[in-house]
Amino acid sequence: MERSYLPLTSGGISYLERKGQYPVIFLHGLGGTGNNWLKLAAHLPENTRMIMPDLCGHGRTDIPLFEFSIKEQVGALFEFIAALGIEKYSLVGNSYGGWVSMKFCISGGNPDRLILVDSAGINPTVGEDLPENEENFVQRVMAMNPRNNIDFIRKFVKENATGKEKVTMEELKSIRADTLIIWGRKDRLIPLKYADELNRNIPGSRLEILETAGHTPHATNADEVGSLISSFLDQQRF
Repeated sequence: MERSYLPLTSGGISYLERKGQYPVIFLHGLGGTGNNWLKLAAHLPENTRMIMPDLCGHGRTDIPLFEFSIKEQVGALFEFIAALGIEKYSLVGNSYGGWVSMKFCISGGNPDRLILVDSAGINPTVGEDLPENEENFVQRVMAMNPRNNIDFIRKFVKENATGKEKVTMEELKSIRADTLIIWGRKDRLIPLKYADELNRNIPGSRLEILETAGHTPHATNADEVGSLISSFLDQQRF
């Protein structure tokens, strides 16, 4: 596993990479980093090229943010993929990263496969909750990764509370990538009913429920998630 830095027009993206043949890009949740996907490495075939960027405003990535918006993340992702020079790839997103992944596809991104792991994007956001609950969430995010900038996390939460970037049902219907939805039944942050809604509205999507997992099954149930991803990508990889 190597950490690299890719300079772009607006700054640079820091990312982890495991060399391989078929590229799969993994997008972490709010307050996370590319490191959040490391446990999957032992459960994916060695010829899977794992690319795990730190999203804008996270980790070691230094691309400046002005609106702390999903749109900015999507724009950076387009540039990142172009700079890597890859045309055939699959995209995996957890929580906030799933939201970015869906908007990327809706905005013209064309991955071979889309894998959503307990994805945000259609559920009520933390920023829409009571102010004290919002601040409790911010503090939990900070506890997960002390490298986070607390002002950045608060700005992300505020921006996501506006609702203007939520994914609509019509937008879900426009997603053309073959889609796998993985969800932990014990997810207390984004309940299972939102997985059902995604599954109903993304054409041809498939839903897999992990009975013992919560919001980050790639961390707690890496063997199960790895097996599901490997099987889903197998028909595409070679």
